Amino acid sequence: MRISRIQIDNYRNLKHVDVELKNIVALIGENNSGKSNLLRAISLPLSSDDSGAGKRLSWYDINKIAKEEYYEFLETNRQRLIDGEISLDEFIMQIPRVTIQLFFQPDEKEHYNVKDILVDEEHWIGGIRYQFFIKKPKELFDRVRSILTTEAKDDNVQMSLLPIELFDYSITVPDKGSKVPYDTLRYFRSVDLPAERDHFASNADKLGSKALTDILQNELKPGAQAEIEKKYYEFFETVKREGNLDKVLNWQQYSDIENAKEFFDQISVLPNMPPMGSILGSIRLGYENDYMFAQGLGHRNLVLMTVMLNSYINKQRDISYRLLTVEEPEAHLCISNVLLMASFFHIFSRKNTFTQIVYATHNVELVNKMGLDKVIVMHNGEAYSLDNELTEKERDYLTNNPNTDIFKVLYSRKVILVEGITEELLIRSYLQTRSELNDIKVFSFHKGFTKIIDIWKKVNKESGNKLGIVRDFDDQPKAQREHEKKQNDQVIIRTTKGYTLETDLVNVNYDLLRTKYGDIFGWKDMTIEELQEDWRKENKKSTVMLRICQDLLNGELKGFSLPTHIQEIIDNMKGAPNES
Repeated sequence: MRISRIQIDNYRNLKHVDVELKNIVALIGENNSGKSNLLRAISLPLSSDDSGAGKRLSWYDINKIAKEEYYEFLETNRQRLIDGEISLDEFIMQIPRVTIQLFFQPDEKEHYNVKDILVDEEHWIGGIRYQFFIKKPKELFDRVRSILTTEAKDDNVQMSLLPIELFDYSITVPDKGSKVPYDTLRYFRSVDLPAERDHFASNADKLGSKALTDILQNELKPGAQAEIEKKYYEFFETVKREGNLDKVLNWQQYSDIENAKEFFDQISVLPNMPPMGSILGSIRLGYENDYMFAQGLGHRNLVLMTVMLNSYINKQRDISYRLLTVEEPEAHLCISNVLLMASFFHIFSRKNTFTQIVYATHNVELVNKMGLDKVIVMHNGEAYSLDNELTEKERDYLTNNPNTDIFKVLYSRKVILVEGITEELLIRSYLQTRSELNDIKVFSFHKGFTKIIDIWKKVNKESGNKLGIVRDFDDQPKAQREHEKKQNDQVIIRTTKGYTLETDLVNVNYDLLRTKYGDIFGWKDMTIEELQEDWRKENKKSTVMLRICQDLLNGELKGFSLPTHIQEIIDNMKGAPNES
């Protein structure tokens, strides 16, 4: 069982999100892009607060744009509202509401678990819809008309025009409106691990204790529990004997009341074995014979995650589905432990079919090790699934290219993508000689830029960030035209005039190259065409470029010029606005 799709409207900065999910999901994005809000939104319909307080939202949880559109409607139609020209139905259409819909995909053995929340009987898709809405719109309608009649335009009465006390929430089946029974909802649970979990294991009440107790209790067979009970009574008898507890109440020694001794002698101290969970709850984790509170934050975080995952590895009889949301699982971890964490996640997602992990991360290892088909890219409250945005071949290329850091490609202020290592070497070396250009990132990306350009545009629209694409012509004018169609104010795409980079480099540096490297590479008496052809030989391409880059860095190539197509991209990057 897993959540296969989520739809979120008007929750915090998530104006509208509609994405499909895998059995394990990695959320990536800049700070404040909406990752934490999405984690909270998914958990909200499944939160198990019996009082309902955990499912109630505040005025600030309602999307800002949705509220602004509502207030704009009130201001634009102020007089019509006062005069009664706006109907209640028209007014209701403008009231913002928060909606979160989760769609569950069970496997063939789990169809029974979604029978009460079916939204697609043919494919056995279950659904749960959370809504936070004005329960009595007529009361709000009358209140708004009264305020607009007596108040001039005033931003200080916004909460009065949308009072949170008139809101309520509901948990229903999508498109059916039928309420989800509590007896059904209790089989669908969520567990949240927030980013602020550094205090784990500092005392008995902290995060993770219940998970450890669950592991220990699940491993205890009936015979083992009986043995613990037996040992408890032996322990009690020892305490009773050594503490002389039978005589702890000895008031008869001071009493003049007749028969006092007989009364007090009947008082005894009896064993009171606590529940097994209470006994096991007093057990604490350690590491190398020290308690966890004595360990560093990284070890505590790693142990917490392994305890949680192990406690969920075996399905409990009273659970149909569990959602585990985690903020920054890499917190305080060194690189080896990040890889270990990624391995735990990967194994868990294959072994466990009823617990789904959704985590927000800034670490590329926790992205690439999971597979890009499991990645949701977030920006300004919008979400895009790489499973839908890229083909399998394109995802495999990104994952298998060790030089590609998806975070830096998508979120750096200035990025240049090139087709091969020679272009990357050249541009990186040139940038190192210009301190004012050290904020430009360069990555070799092979071929097929069109899809990554589309994703980059979605993630970076209106951000002021810049993307440069360096291409080889390769006698493909159609491909050049298709790429250049994707240019805009943020994206600049340039292609070599000749066949490849080496051709254009020789064109602008012919005399310098013959003079500097004529004896070394045998170029002294070559024509420009011969030099171009010789450099492009497989046994020379990288060797020559490496030597040129070394000399650039050492300041030994005075008068060297970059090819026009690369220089134009760098010049464009210089004009990129500085983002804080």
